[in-house]
Amino acid sequence: MIQGLQRAMLNAYDSYKKATGDIEKNVERLASGSRIPKFSDDSVASASVVRMTNKIAALEQANRNVKNSQDLLVTADTGMAAIRTIVERLQEIGIESANDTITNEERIILSAEYDQLLEEAEFVVSSTKYNGIELLDGNFTNQIVAIGINDDPDQRINISLGDASADALGKTEDVNGVATLFSISDSSVDDSSKSLDAVETLDAALEQLIEHQAQIGATIRRFDFTITNLESMVLQTENNKNSLTALDEAREITDLSVNQIKQQTALAMMAQAQSLSHAIFQLLQNH
Repeated sequence: MIQGLQRAMLNAYDSYKKATGDIEKNVERLASGSRIPKFSDDSVASASVVRMTNKIAALEQANRNVKNSQDLLVTADTGMAAIRTIVERLQEIGIESANDTITNEERIILSAEYDQLLEEAEFVVSSTKYNGIELLDGNFTNQIVAIGINDDPDQRINISLGDASADALGKTEDVNGVATLFSISDSSVDDSSKSLDAVETLDAALEQLIEHQAQIGATIRRFDFTITNLESMVLQTENNKNSLTALDEAREITDLSVNQIKQQTALAMMAQAQSLSHAIFQLLQNH
């Protein structure tokens, strides 16, 4: 009989240990809010979660890269727009100065404004910067933006910004078989003839600026779609990750209650077996 009680006590103790271990797992899951708080709980799912976590981090970094590049392009576009406005005003001055009916005093005033605006255009070029980098001086070329998470040429975008300096804007003509640039920096409105030449040069410069802005605008628009796509990929990967780690709290709480009952039952059985064992021992001593 005593051996039977010992076996019963051992069985009860085993049940107690198992129930206690299950309770600890229930509490750990509820505290973490995850179905797999430890790698050992589900190694396959945990490995998938780690890969998805790394992918999310990479996608978010790529998204930041694109947003930063888009901000850079917006800054460049703002500078280009300011220079285009200046060139448009220069063209107006050139057209007005090409009229022989204006007085010398009026031409001097127009010429002074013309020269000041050329200087302002150069100031805009030198001051249009992003993170300390000059954008419109013709040196911002072949800059790579990583828009994906793989080392794939399809996941990189090359950015080049046009030269908006006064020395680079103007008309190109064939001079003795050589393509020669007549830039707006060399133009003037000192007389009607020079003014007419300036108007042609400025018209060509405007076409260049429009082309530069069109390229910038197209890339900005592309980045809008890239950002949307990356954000969608992050959201989808987050959902996939959550589907692996999602905890059914109602079920977990129910399991916790069941395991607590099992633990209490095992304790009661151990106490009962110990009490019976003690009573038998007392009886044997009395006889």
